[in-house]
Amino acid sequence: MNSVRRTVLLLIAALVYAHPASAQYTDQRAFDELGGAKEFARRRGQLVNAIKPGFAILFARIDDPEATLYREDNDFYYFTGISDPGAVLVVDGDSGETKLYEQEQLPRIKVLAGANLLGLPPSEQARYGFTSVQSLNDLGWNLALLTSRPGGALWARLGYSDQVDRARNEVGLLQAFNNAHPFGDRASRDRDVVVSLRERFPQMQLHDLAPVIDQLRNIKTAAEIEILRRNGQLSAAGIRTAIARARPGMYEYQVAAHATFSFTMAGAQGVAYPAVVASGPNAIALHYFSNRRQMQPDDLVVFDFAADLHHLAMDITRTFNVSGKFSAEQAKWYAVVLEAQTAVIDMLRPGNTYEQAIEAGRRVFEKSGVVDQWAAGDFPGHFVGESTHDVNVPPNAVGRASTIWWAPSGPVIAGQVVAVEPTITFEDKYLHIRIEDTVLITPAGPEVLTNGVPKTLDDIQALVGSDRTVGGR
Repeated sequence: MNSVRRTVLLLIAALVYAHPASAQYTDQRAFDELGGAKEFARRRGQLVNAIKPGFAILFARIDDPEATLYREDNDFYYFTGISDPGAVLVVDGDSGETKLYEQEQLPRIKVLAGANLLGLPPSEQARYGFTSVQSLNDLGWNLALLTSRPGGALWARLGYSDQVDRARNEVGLLQAFNNAHPFGDRASRDRDVVVSLRERFPQMQLHDLAPVIDQLRNIKTAAEIEILRRNGQLSAAGIRTAIARARPGMYEYQVAAHATFSFTMAGAQGVAYPAVVASGPNAIALHYFSNRRQMQPDDLVVFDFAADLHHLAMDITRTFNVSGKFSAEQAKWYAVVLEAQTAVIDMLRPGNTYEQAIEAGRRVFEKSGVVDQWAAGDFPGHFVGESTHDVNVPPNAVGRASTIWWAPSGPVIAGQVVAVEPTITFEDKYLHIRIEDTVLITPAGPEVLTNGVPKTLDDIQALVGSDRTVGGR
């Protein structure tokens, strides 16, 4: 064996058998800033109290998506802070014990992707708050022991997961669309997990864990609030930069690129949803994501975009004329939408209800002669958190039934985070006005997390194209 080949083999062996300093896909900084092992243990303790005398099981994602960073299942991440494909969390409501099960990795996989938590030394596992990380090979046996106890119940998520850019029901609708296709994939992992649990443990009472999780996730912790504040600032800075560089002749994707660069440079791990840069005739499509059109003078542009930071999303929309000056009609309806948004936000105080906030916005639209554009009495927005369309208190239990599954209702509660986005649309004129901000409910009232982007008529007009350092004239 020549010396070069020997050196290469020794290097490979060192890589294979070395213990990496952190888990495979877990963001150590995010884990620590969300409160670290102590905070995630506290959340699991809340889960224990909710499921006694049974046990709960939660699954990490298995798929590693195409050409983008792995983002963990929201519910699994909420209780672990861990990102490891294929992991399973089991929480025992009787003993309070939690166990994490993970796949045993081939040496080659460790070289390619790094170790998962199971592949780390016990000291590193303990740092993440787990004294028991076991092989997935042991899961079946241990579940058999848990299910043999009399009088217990098995708690699992019986419905759909949510994703960074989709609510639980939106994920369900996409699956229904898939099922309706003659050659679609008729199975979803969410459904397969439930079917498998019922087949394996027919003697167990199966309870839906999602409502328990949603109640916990709906009220943000102090650490989550600080991260949401940071995300509000960095997302606003990206939107502000992009609008300041927007001008006729640019392509929609170039506006999105300026914001994306700003998000990434500020430390965001990704985006909360694909950018909407909808100009001209594209403006009337609420979720237009193509962004391939070249913007023309006096185009109205709806710009809806925000970052994902530490597994917490943000939501911002601004509407502007790419030439920097609204037409008289655009300005008229912009003023109405802004007045309605201001009225709604002002009502977001503990002691009020979301129904009162709805009515405040509706009155503005009624006064302006467009009450028919107010969406059937629903709140003009949604909760925000791990998902941009975050979990609701199930199912609108504290208020009236909403026609939109994520629309808040009932009492306004400190610690909730909501996006407020009233809109006016005239399709025949390619006119769509949307102004959206993400708002934290504090004991003292609403705190607009995204107020770093101007939105008064004069301020937004002054911002458009004001930065001439990039592609300027």
